[in-house]
Amino acid sequence: MSSSDVQIISFGAGFDTSFFMLRQQGYTQCQYVEIDFPDVVAKKWQLIKNHPYCAELAAEKNAYQLVAADLRNLPSLTKLLFEELSLNPLLPSLLISECAITYMDETSSSKLIEWCAGTFSNAVFAVYEQIRPSDGFGRVMQQHFIQLSIPLLSLPIYPNQECQRNRYLRRGWSSCEIYDINEFVRQLVPLDELNRMRKLEIFDEYEGFNEKCSHYVVLTAAKGICTTPLPPKEQEIKDNLFVTTNPISWQLKESSIQRYGQAGCPSLVDGSMWIVGGFGARPQGHGRLDDLIRVHRDGTIELQLKNKRLARMYHSLHLIEPISRLVIYGGRTHPAMALGDVGFIDIKNNETEWLEGQPENGWPEPRWRHASSIIPPCGIFVGGGCGRQNNPLTDCWMMRVLPVSKSETPSVNWEPFVSLPSGRHSATASYWQNLIVISGGLDKSEMTSQPQLLVSNTGYSSSSQQEWIEPEWHGPPPIPRYSHQALITADNRLILVGGISTCHTNSPGVCVIDLLKWTCVEYTLPIQDIKQPVILASFNAQLGEEEKDGTKILCWGGGSPCFSFGTHLNNVFVEIKI
Repeated sequence: MSSSDVQIISFGAGFDTSFFMLRQQGYTQCQYVEIDFPDVVAKKWQLIKNHPYCAELAAEKNAYQLVAADLRNLPSLTKLLFEELSLNPLLPSLLISECAITYMDETSSSKLIEWCAGTFSNAVFAVYEQIRPSDGFGRVMQQHFIQLSIPLLSLPIYPNQECQRNRYLRRGWSSCEIYDINEFVRQLVPLDELNRMRKLEIFDEYEGFNEKCSHYVVLTAAKGICTTPLPPKEQEIKDNLFVTTNPISWQLKESSIQRYGQAGCPSLVDGSMWIVGGFGARPQGHGRLDDLIRVHRDGTIELQLKNKRLARMYHSLHLIEPISRLVIYGGRTHPAMALGDVGFIDIKNNETEWLEGQPENGWPEPRWRHASSIIPPCGIFVGGGCGRQNNPLTDCWMMRVLPVSKSETPSVNWEPFVSLPSGRHSATASYWQNLIVISGGLDKSEMTSQPQLLVSNTGYSSSSQQEWIEPEWHGPPPIPRYSHQALITADNRLILVGGISTCHTNSPGVCVIDLLKWTCVEYTLPIQDIKQPVILASFNAQLGEEEKDGTKILCWGGGSPCFSFGTHLNNVFVEIKI
């Protein structure tokens, strides 16, 4: 095979170094052409010339061509490739667009796709670009590129995988496969490679990572003797399909609670919400917050106290009414520093007291992202979470807050609870009719946990037996999710709000579960305003006042690290009506 037997053409190559890496790895049997705007080409040539190794490779005859062209001008592109560079349209050709043609106007990019199919007899078109512009993360993503003056012009017309796939099939390509990056990782990346990557560094930005992965796709279209490198997707088992219904209605109201990863619990007296810690906006920039605030239903905020030990994320907070104490447990300062202390906040005097213990003394392993629930009157369930090695935990515990006078420091007694069938974190726990209901979470593969719900007796009576049982659903199950909120209503419903999913084509909305019948209804989120995006992850939620026409839910804070798009903090509180 000679070097002219295979052709690679990279549209909008930018400063990509794939050619040099391929040569370094011994791949020499191809002619490699990169195309971009003149100013980019000039800068890249200068960088190549200043690097002796790259300059030597680039100088090889018929190996590498870096040229300037306007992809919208197809007659000029045809002349460049086949007359000036002497490419052969009959040879097997790999065409690459890595976040390139998405910046072109839709008419021009579609003509380019069709021109490629009509010009090259045997080819694969490999594309990496964005989808899902209409949800919270999608709006943040669009805002970012608009601010850079390079809007995603094709995205609104081809917003999902089906539209993208049909775009290529209708423009001359014989086959086409497409995966979002969550699907790509789950189905195509070998487990040993995933484990290798996970060991490189401690990672705790799951929400932002999974959101970005769900908004980018890799697509390969093929024709002639070439076949798409991506295999057909695994077919969904019919029983695991998720059914959604009409969008919920919500109102967005301005709020200064700009934080995520905080803990919160409602007051049973006036319906206000206690919120402590998290990551958010500070005068000196973003960072962990060290305050306790009280948020009223009209959105007004009272600062209750500041304490350096409150500066933590992914902890839990519950109110023990008989002793008028808020109880903080666990969390982390950074991913390598799990916390295992218990803090008590006297809500009448705004004073804090702390207890610490070690596993060898009967305390749980320090953790964050655990599930927890108040067990009236003075118990707190704690289950799963991330441990010191960033590993999903299986162990569960019951924290008994021992009765004391209101002037004394409370004490706690930890009792082991039956372990979860497998480790999970970022799940929720809810107390209902002497049962603990665990919903959602991420497992050790960093995919949303299955089964989605587990139920166990609390073991408060001697006749109770602690055993995790998966409910038998009558109809479709809930959409898998994590980093959501769960609320129990007086009429035996469990309401799951928001969160992140690694295996669904849309952001989770609101799921209403009938706990007596084990049926559920999924409501989608509204199409969002690009000027006011909302990411319902790592937030707090509470039930509002019951109204004749539905149930009101209030959502406070939330957001996500969006990597290259910046950190997004919701600057509104959300009123949802079901």
